[in-house]
Amino acid sequence: MPLRSRGKEKICILCGKLRSWGNKFCSRECKSLSQIKRITLACFGCGKEFQVHPYLKRKTNYCSMRCYWDSTRLKKERFCKVCNKRFVAKNYLIVKGFGFYCSRECQYKTYPKQVKKTCPQCKRIYYVCPSWAPKRTFCSKKCQDDSMRDYVSRVCRKCKKKFDLPRSDLDRGRGNFCTYRCYLTYRGPSTLEEKMERALDLAGIKFEREVKFKRFHVDFLLEHAKSIIECDGEYWHLKPKIQERDKRKEKLLSRMGYRVLRFSGKTINKFSDDVLATMVGEIVYQQTGC
Repeated sequence: MPLRSRGKEKICILCGKLRSWGNKFCSRECKSLSQIKRITLACFGCGKEFQVHPYLKRKTNYCSMRCYWDSTRLKKERFCKVCNKRFVAKNYLIVKGFGFYCSRECQYKTYPKQVKKTCPQCKRIYYVCPSWAPKRTFCSKKCQDDSMRDYVSRVCRKCKKKFDLPRSDLDRGRGNFCTYRCYLTYRGPSTLEEKMERALDLAGIKFEREVKFKRFHVDFLLEHAKSIIECDGEYWHLKPKIQERDKRKEKLLSRMGYRVLRFSGKTINKFSDDVLATMVGEIVYQQTGC
């Protein structure tokens, strides 16, 4: 816009007030207002024209939040396909392909009837859609996996309750307790000690169980042979801390005149009771001569 002048006087190009020589505007406020750029748009909701900054232009522009809410909350009357009841559906749902049923109940009525089946593993009754009925045999993935496992029946050593577990768990040394709680509260002999006790009975060797020597306990005391039998399971007795404790125990028993015979868990589990009884009898005789 060209500058307007009154002789030697200069006028602000924005507000028409007098300005000083060499400036285009009378004040900083006028200069700031002249630098604001706006574009004119038509409201998508009410059609009213309004001005905004260029970077605020969108595909759909609204002059206010009320126009935006009124335009996006459009609802249309529909008739339910099942009960023919009139209801109101939101426009955005209709655009997405919904809005055919007045309620979930009417929607479910259009679904095919589910087929009743019984799980062969847990005997629980469950329902599946007709298309899945020929393919589904079990109620869950867990039951499907359990059906393919080789299960073994065991009796809990704590509560004497019968339970089943996979053979793979039994091969890994589990299967003595039905729950973790029974495992924590059990205070009886281990399976290795029970097997060794049966072998000593078969061999006719007199023994005492869980005898205390000062601060240590021993598994089996053969007083007539001045010998001690210890059953060492690999889980505990391979730990460095337990090995150091076993060395201190052997030193104490050696000073008291006892010989310590140690049997590992693999050795005890490798043989049957009869073979183990013969082997233990021979070892005791060789070590003690009686």
